[in-house]
Amino acid sequence: MKKYSIVIVAYEMKLLLKNCLESINNIKGFTRDEFEVIVSDDGSTDGTYEFIKDVNRNYDLKYIYTKRSELSCRNRARNIGLKEASGEVIILLDGDVIVKENILEEFDRCYSKCRDIIVTGTRIMLNEDVSYGDVVSKEVFERFQFDVNDRNALDSRYPLFDTLSYNYNAINCSWLLAYTCVISIPRKYFDVVGCFDENIKGWGFDDSELLYRLFKLNTKVLINLKVEVLHQKHNSFRDTLNEHLIEEFYENVQYFFNKHKDALEYLPENLVDYFMENRLIELLSPKYSVKEEITIDFIDKDSIQTLNENIASHLNTEGIVLTINDYVEETDLDISIQLLQNHRCLIKYFPMSKRIR
Repeated sequence: MKKYSIVIVAYEMKLLLKNCLESINNIKGFTRDEFEVIVSDDGSTDGTYEFIKDVNRNYDLKYIYTKRSELSCRNRARNIGLKEASGEVIILLDGDVIVKENILEEFDRCYSKCRDIIVTGTRIMLNEDVSYGDVVSKEVFERFQFDVNDRNALDSRYPLFDTLSYNYNAINCSWLLAYTCVISIPRKYFDVVGCFDENIKGWGFDDSELLYRLFKLNTKVLINLKVEVLHQKHNSFRDTLNEHLIEEFYENVQYFFNKHKDALEYLPENLVDYFMENRLIELLSPKYSVKEEITIDFIDKDSIQTLNENIASHLNTEGIVLTINDYVEETDLDISIQLLQNHRCLIKYFPMSKRIR
């Protein structure tokens, strides 16, 4: 069995997919015996396979083509890919992203601390075309990086994390932010909750239904900001949603509530409005009675033990908001904070290289 299976869904995006697959050749620290790549093609008619075949030089690639029908949807394509995956951990990617060479090392950094977690990454949204040569030469990673001054290029979750915390434990209904454009889920969880719901078609909320089922299992979700992919330019609907996409989003959310009536205990019935009106911060802010706020600046890597002892001393004190500003970002502090269990204080974690405000 492989350690990791990277499952990619693609449809009519051969140029973007080839860039994605080429970037996987650069993954460091893992041999082809330790991971595999499965491409689930949801009926492309652009000659995808002929265009991408033999691009995989350093890993095993399995390409699965499914002819489009009335059953076709992203969730069906995801499930087809999942059935072919042999890895202990499934990494789901969209076919339009470019991965960095550290992606498996960063997922591994999390799983070396705990095997029973889901790990999410983030995206830099590119507004320029990327050539295959840019990926081969790795120039793409020099051209496109996190830039606090280019807000349009940042994943929509960055401002939310920057306000609330880069710690999912400090976010209400945090599973709403666990997008499957880049996420890892241990295979055993699919055996418990099943795969993606293929009755959800169209755009929006198709992946959130699975994340809600995992949420009800009390599955812990972590953010790893070093798992940061580049989302290639190929459409404009993320900037201006048309009426058709909005209607699909409404339908999918309505289906979700019909299936999970208990979700109304956590979510408002007019959930779509929070997305469309940029009000997610209201929904995601935890309901917490604050008595005292304590801020700790972590500036010396050698003081990590003292910092951990300081954090531990506050864990069982209700009403404290403990804010950790990480100026080092070379330790596993980001992971250890998110793995803390059953604490009564609210812990906010901020890596200072990602601060927007």
